[in-house]
Amino acid sequence: MGREFDSHLRLKSGNKMKRSSRLYRLNRKEEKAALQKVVSLSFISVLLLVFIFTLGIPLLGKFADFLDVVFKNKSQDQVTSDQSSPRAPILDPLPEATNSARLPLSGFSATEGMVLIFNNDEKIGEAKSEGGEFRFDDFILRDGDNNIAVKVVSQKGKESDFSPVARVVFLQKVPSLEVSEPSEGQTFSGNNRIKVLGKTDKDVQVWANGFLANTNADGVFEVFIPLATGENNIEVKATDLAGNTKTVKRKVIFQ
Repeated sequence: MGREFDSHLRLKSGNKMKRSSRLYRLNRKEEKAALQKVVSLSFISVLLLVFIFTLGIPLLGKFADFLDVVFKNKSQDQVTSDQSSPRAPILDPLPEATNSARLPLSGFSATEGMVLIFNNDEKIGEAKSEGGEFRFDDFILRDGDNNIAVKVVSQKGKESDFSPVARVVFLQKVPSLEVSEPSEGQTFSGNNRIKVLGKTDKDVQVWANGFLANTNADGVFEVFIPLATGENNIEVKATDLAGNTKTVKRKVIFQ
């Protein structure tokens, strides 16, 4: 029985030694893994430090320089914009000629401010520019040529150049019209096409019974029209650029 007890003690002692050996190997493995992690993290940290000091800081400096250039240029552009003159306004299209003395004006202005309105180099009014648009309804034309131009004065008191000049002719009087051929009551025979001849003002168009006449620079016109057998009424009409008209009538006979 004493031998069995000794044998049991030796077996128990052997098992304890095996467990101790396994625990020792496990601890060594964990220590080795932890050491490898520390070495890896240290290596990565060194690489990051090298990158920051070799490439990162210069890149940050260049980026800061870029931002400085961008904002400086923007500031300079703003200063230049503030110092430069505003752009000239643009007039909406106007008629070449009119027989109405009142002519409403409108147009576009990129600059907010006061639009000054001139006729033949004389200021005759002003209109406020809002939302890029301006309008002036009290423009009164003078007889003959009207050379209209506008410019804008910004809210900071800076003036633009003049807009392109718009020429508008104001004509109140009807054009002159003289018909020299045919005469009243004249009789024709043979060829039923007769000549209508006369004189009018410059830049005036003439029709005879709807046929457009040829008119030279001096206002002399002529046109050939057909006649029907018997009595014929001829209507000669002159119309100027503004739409003013004058009519002369002749009655002739064709046999």
